[in-house]
Amino acid sequence: MPVLEKISTLGDMNMLMKEFRRLEAKFLFDFYGVLQDFSSKKFLPQWLQKRSINKAFITGDGREVLKKIRNSQRLAVIIYDLETPDLNGLQFLAELDKQADLKSRCKVILATPLLKSDAQSKLLHLGAKALVVKPLEGDGLREAFEKIRMNY
Repeated sequence: MPVLEKISTLGDMNMLMKEFRRLEAKFLFDFYGVLQDFSSKKFLPQWLQKRSINKAFITGDGREVLKKIRNSQRLAVIIYDLETPDLNGLQFLAELDKQADLKSRCKVILATPLLKSDAQSKLLHLGAKALVVKPLEGDGLREAFEKIRMNY
């Protein structure tokens, strides 16, 4: 019997929609990490792999990520270190601002040192969708993903 014929209640529809969202999150997004510190570069791939996200690109080069995003039509979730030396987080957000087609496909989570709330709100105003404090930890990443509406 086809799946759609089995939907008889609102609960069935909710379950089906939840499954579609889960599948969408796993297959329609590319994940990028532009990180500087060794512990974050090691921790993030392990954290993503535990959530069955095996196609993640981790680098220290923001320009490389911009190039990969330009060459893809997929949506992108980017965890970007604010303190990246060659292209810092603010410069990366500015580059996205210059290219509306890229910006519309990207959700940027900035990895930052512990900041005061007014500094955090300025970063969010500049285009970051969420912030996560370095060093990266599971709870902080989970909260950031929830803020961009991706339940991991």
